[in-house]
Amino acid sequence: MRNLKLVLATLVALGLAVPALAADFKFSGDLNHRFNLYTNQGNIYSGPETISSANPIEKNDVEEFFGDIKYRLVVEAATNDGRVKGVYAVEVGGLRFGRSGGGGYSGDGTNVETRWAYTDIQLPTDSKTRLLIGLQPFTVNKFLWNETAMGVQFKGDAGPVAYTLAWMRGKEYFNTTDDDDLFEDADAFLARGDLKPAENVKLGLFALYERANPSTTTAPTYNHELKRIENVDYDLYTFGADGGMTAGNLFVNWDLMYQTGEAEDGNGGDFDLEGYFAHADVGVKLGKTTVTYTGWYASGDDDANDNDMENFIATDVDTFDSIVLFEGGYNDDNYFTEAPYILDKGMIFNKIAVDHQATEKLKVGAAVLYLMTAEDLELADGSKEDKLGTELDAYVSYMLYPNVEVALNFGYLFADDAMDYWEGSSDQDGDSDTDIYRSTMRVRYQF
Repeated sequence: MRNLKLVLATLVALGLAVPALAADFKFSGDLNHRFNLYTNQGNIYSGPETISSANPIEKNDVEEFFGDIKYRLVVEAATNDGRVKGVYAVEVGGLRFGRSGGGGYSGDGTNVETRWAYTDIQLPTDSKTRLLIGLQPFTVNKFLWNETAMGVQFKGDAGPVAYTLAWMRGKEYFNTTDDDDLFEDADAFLARGDLKPAENVKLGLFALYERANPSTTTAPTYNHELKRIENVDYDLYTFGADGGMTAGNLFVNWDLMYQTGEAEDGNGGDFDLEGYFAHADVGVKLGKTTVTYTGWYASGDDDANDNDMENFIATDVDTFDSIVLFEGGYNDDNYFTEAPYILDKGMIFNKIAVDHQATEKLKVGAAVLYLMTAEDLELADGSKEDKLGTELDAYVSYMLYPNVEVALNFGYLFADDAMDYWEGSSDQDGDSDTDIYRSTMRVRYQF
């Protein structure tokens, strides 16, 4: 934790220097302590990428309990009546109790990461136009790209439309020969507009172009999020609309996206890209109770051996709608998948949730989910399955103090036959052998 102590000392020093710098400082934090109380399939939560493992699901229980912490500390320094603001955030993320690298004896290890480091500047000519440069929060759409990224954003208003123009670079391929392209890197270019066509209606329209052209002889790595694709030339275009509306106690949220493009891996692989995504929340507020239906369709690829890749591809996202398969467990650094789909097979997702504010401090909720892939998973015995199962989730959250939460949740997946895909080729017989259970809790202090 030596690095964290150094960062804290720097933040304190900056705070003491307020009169000299004539800056307004704001210091905030999110101190989160999470516990995986129990799961009968510990292998699928052993790390963030276990979905790619050949057989993380065992016939017999692999029970596991672990704890971790995630601390985020943020300092903001604003000058000139808020026209200029610098933001720096550090994070200790997913540091396990007892794990080497910072969570073991003596706490020694390097585990502090820079989460944000950017400057937000208001243009002198227009109070509504701002320029953001550096490592910053970046949102295109929560199902497509909603994470920290390095780049430049330009935000302003054009009449009733709030617009964002952005260039972001997710990966650098450094040039080494005179044959290298000037722009070989993984770059993204965004144009987005948001408006309110009616009093209780929001609408956003966006176009995102992502491309990379690395010069490499290293074998390509295909994965199911764009951030994990290595050594592949690609041009990917995403066109989308999202928004929401309210009408009395009723509310609706929606997302629609279409993707097209092409990819080439230098080893004879030349692919046409095309994908679809559609999502809707439909809910009603009944006093202290909210009932919500959530459904989405992420297209999948029906033939991995042809040159058409028809699966929807997210760039960098976090998905929380399932405790068992997504990041709905409070230990959200350990999950089966963070994307809103499974491998390249997409997803058909259905969920009905009930949330109830029992008292000022106590909130409870429950949900039932039905999960399928959009295209079949092919098992070792030649059978094809798409039904992942039915999941039951529940949670309880209690505010010990206005800024301290104690929460508990659990999920149980009644596994259907498509989950047999992750039991290993020797056990793939078209029948799922085990259900999956997970319970997590957290104690969270925010200031």
